[in-house]
Amino acid sequence: MDSNSHIIAWGSGEDGQLGIGNNEEKEWVCVVKALDHQRVRSVVAGSRNSLAICDDGKLFTWGWNQRGTLGHPPETKTENIPSQVKALANVKIVQAAIGGWHCLAVDDQGRAYAWGGNEYGQCGEEPERKDDTGRPLRRDIVIPQRCAHKLVVRQVAAGGTHSVVLTREGHVWTWGQPWPPGDM
Repeated sequence: MDSNSHIIAWGSGEDGQLGIGNNEEKEWVCVVKALDHQRVRSVVAGSRNSLAICDDGKLFTWGWNQRGTLGHPPETKTENIPSQVKALANVKIVQAAIGGWHCLAVDDQGRAYAWGGNEYGQCGEEPERKDDTGRPLRRDIVIPQRCAHKLVVRQVAAGGTHSVVLTREGHVWTWGQPWPPGDM
């Protein structure tokens, strides 16, 4: 972000993760104009998607959405313009994180939310299982849902296949699968 709270982006845009309305690579900085009318508080850049949190708690996402990483059903594989996560429109998001194929957020009441790929339980749901032929039965969470229900969360962090929360009491909780195994 620049000093006027404009989001600037550059680099690979193949999945729309720059948020500038196309899927092109940019060697020089570009302004994410779709959010010019919002007062953006913070931004998070993942490898294939990005998000922004506004002063009023609105959450916007853009980029790769194949496993629901943008917080709404994947009607298209990528979205190159930021859109508000409607499922979280009635809460005030204060912090968020992007993992490998999933995202996490926390609201001003200390409630945590997760969405996206859940193959290792990183969204707080039962992990994917395999059918009789050995193919994985997908358990993507395409609409953000509460996770860590019994905890009052201050901060979230997301790894490739695991999630971490810091509670207001200073305790750290983690779930999912670390990579490499045994690394958590």
